[in-house]
Amino acid sequence: MGRLSRILSIAAVLLSLVFALPAAQQRQKPKKNERPIRKEALNFDGGILFATEGGLSELTCFQLTGRATAAPFFDDLKRTDDENGTEYWSGQKLVTEFPEELHVSFVMFDIPCRRQTLQPGPRKYLTEEMMKSLRFSFYWKRGIELRHVENFKLDAASAEPVEPYNTESKEELPKRYRWLLDYTIPSAGVPLTDRLVLIIRAPDGHRAARVAARL
Repeated sequence: MGRLSRILSIAAVLLSLVFALPAAQQRQKPKKNERPIRKEALNFDGGILFATEGGLSELTCFQLTGRATAAPFFDDLKRTDDENGTEYWSGQKLVTEFPEELHVSFVMFDIPCRRQTLQPGPRKYLTEEMMKSLRFSFYWKRGIELRHVENFKLDAASAEPVEPYNTESKEELPKRYRWLLDYTIPSAGVPLTDRLVLIIRAPDGHRAARVAARL
């Protein structure tokens, strides 16, 4: 009688497992109302855009806008993000590294400092002497690590006059310019996941502006 009881107990356990398995499998199936992670794509045709604001003092502030290009590398270049991570594609080709060189162009122009927007006061506009005194440095950023870019080259620097808003004023208004700079940055072997960082420092060493261009 004891042996029969043990056999019946084992049989009951096995039956419970058989019926529990489909229920567990059903619980593991995704619900009908759950949406899969959407695959998103970002097009970089034309290069990488970047922008920031900076200042040399409480009287001199500026806006910086630029673009990093490398024809024809960025033509039809796309970044895709999905549940598998981030990938970069040029047409049907998977791309992992930057080309040998990047061409970085940007423009700097005067804007009011924050205090000046709240209470109008004196301003000092960017002059040629100020621009010549600035130190421009480039870095590759991976995580929190910054690697200084060596052997980058200044290709061109120029200034365009900015017409005053009040052309009827008889007062002698200070001359203002829009400053344009072009650099060539070596980038061979650099992963596309790294960021190109530009840091501008004033003559006294303080950071006037920082901006990152990223894919």
